[in-house]
Amino acid sequence: MKLSNLKSKLAYGLLYYLAQQAGSIPCYWLRHWVYRHLCGWRIGGHSNIQRGIRLFCLGGVTLGEYCCINRDVEIDGRRGVIIGNNVHLSVGCKILTLGHDIRSSAFRPIGGTVVIEDYVWIGAWAIIMPEVRLGRGCVIGAGSIVTKDVCALDIVVGNPAKVIGKRPDTMQYNIEYAPFLQ
Repeated sequence: MKLSNLKSKLAYGLLYYLAQQAGSIPCYWLRHWVYRHLCGWRIGGHSNIQRGIRLFCLGGVTLGEYCCINRDVEIDGRRGVIIGNNVHLSVGCKILTLGHDIRSSAFRPIGGTVVIEDYVWIGAWAIIMPEVRLGRGCVIGAGSIVTKDVCALDIVVGNPAKVIGKRPDTMQYNIEYAPFLQ
């Protein structure tokens, strides 16, 4: 291995390690600095990333305004995650963008960008699979596994997630939660 390749891998490894450790920094504005400047995330104003989140790679994440990413959330930005405004990701949910083709003899990687539109609420421990679009204002029930696109304002639950109702189109709130030591 060339020395320049080794240096690149070491530098990326160090940045990735620091990004993983950022999840334990007790001050939210310092965590945001790390995610913006070391990880390359785009983070909108008034958004809050709480402690304990896990990353699968550097970069690849765009976070809108007035969003809340709760504790123990896992975000896989390898194929891109685009999150709109006023989105709430509850405790322990996972957003995945990459997996493997189980029918491939080479176990090839497959996946794609996850898009989460404005006013979406993802319940605790829900899993969003690769290449899924969550429409404006939809609600993903706790523990649900979303394998397909969800239409605007749909309420889905289960594994795989199925529509159980509609949310009224009256959303006029901003999620503002940013305690100093959180």
